[in-house]
Amino acid sequence: MENIETVWLQVQTKLKEKYDEATYNEHFGSIKGVYKYSNGHLYLIVTNEFSKYRLIKFYQTEMNEILNSLIEEKCIFQFVTEEEVTKYNKEKEENSFTTPNSKEKSVTQRILRPEYTFENFVPGEANREAFTIAVKVANSPTYANPLYIFGDIGLGKTHLMVAIGHAVLKNNVNANVIYTTAQQFVEDYFNSKNKNQKSTDAAERFNQYYRSADLLLVDDIQFLSGKTGSQEEFFKLFEILYENNKQIVITSDRPAEELDNMMPRLKSRFAWGIPVDVRKPNFELRKSILKLKVNYLYNEPEMVPEEVFDFIAENFDQNVRELEGALRRVVAYCVSFSLPFNRENAAIALSSLLKQDKNAPNKQSEKIVNNLKEVTSSYFNINIKDLDSPSRRQDLVYARNIIIYILRTKYNFPLKKIGTHFGGRDHATIAHAINKIEQMLNDENGNTKQDIENILKKLEKKSE
Repeated sequence: MENIETVWLQVQTKLKEKYDEATYNEHFGSIKGVYKYSNGHLYLIVTNEFSKYRLIKFYQTEMNEILNSLIEEKCIFQFVTEEEVTKYNKEKEENSFTTPNSKEKSVTQRILRPEYTFENFVPGEANREAFTIAVKVANSPTYANPLYIFGDIGLGKTHLMVAIGHAVLKNNVNANVIYTTAQQFVEDYFNSKNKNQKSTDAAERFNQYYRSADLLLVDDIQFLSGKTGSQEEFFKLFEILYENNKQIVITSDRPAEELDNMMPRLKSRFAWGIPVDVRKPNFELRKSILKLKVNYLYNEPEMVPEEVFDFIAENFDQNVRELEGALRRVVAYCVSFSLPFNRENAAIALSSLLKQDKNAPNKQSEKIVNNLKEVTSSYFNINIKDLDSPSRRQDLVYARNIIIYILRTKYNFPLKKIGTHFGGRDHATIAHAINKIEQMLNDENGNTKQDIENILKKLEKKSE
């Protein structure tokens, strides 16, 4: 892998290709060179605070896009002034994206994921407390020490924790931020004690690495359960960092008191600070997350309509991770085949991921559909059996489409599930039926709106 000076020269070349010499000098002439690379951040030295502000405000996003088109690792630019550099402790750091051979190390260093920042986190009812306290911890170290973030998988715990690391590094580029997982900590500890280690100072390097942290971020602490030796070592580390006023942030899939096979004194330490939980996002929060994420997946996010966000948010409600995965799949499908973004194409793209129990008939859905078919057939004076037939008779098609429209808008049935109640019709046919009714509702001289209202009233009386 090329060193950071070479990478910066490549970014400069791309910028000079885009801007003429005068414009380039005006916008980027204040950059004096590379300071260092650390934790997924490539720091550039600039002349003063004004230049730093202007670069962050107007050009940082563009520069990051160029940077990440040139390298394999995700990385972001940060800026420090010459004055700030003179104040920092100028310790020599590795001037390369690569790390020494892992066989010669007793610990594994991990960079912070660049996209996990507070700016990219969407707060809502399910996570607002955790978000607010995380921001306070980032700006006021030891405000809550330790900060213990818990919740189910894929809800944003790691995102919040890493965002704290980014914010701390933004305030102090020389802060020693160490991120690890509990599994990795166990492995590092085991390697430091391994008698087959060629190096005699493996244990010393293990202690020096972890105990030098200004901010220690530990993911999935529940995986320390049952590891007595690692728990003892982590307890020592916790005590040393805590006594020296170093911030500790921990994530877990459960509250500290529910951790199995964990030393009581460790669990008590986890309760010293502030425990905050991250819950499953509600529908509105899921939509907000999708609207933010689409900006990073598609260069014309305004082309994605509300109905697509609604469809994904309705069908993927367990965690943020699966929500983002569904959005990526829809974007990739529509872009790859040059298809419009709509509910129908989203359903096709996600058909293999949709939960079976959402699409298969069940007793409750059978009851709703049967009642609706019975009321509608009686209202239009048609045979209820004909609603499921392949007949294209106009009155049957109209009644069938109204039932489909009500199932979708009132009961929020997925398209595929509606199709199972009409002889296995595919979701494209169901989507077309809904579109036809929506068009009729826009006709002020039509009776569709009144027909739907009358059917819903009859349905309500039948359910009483």
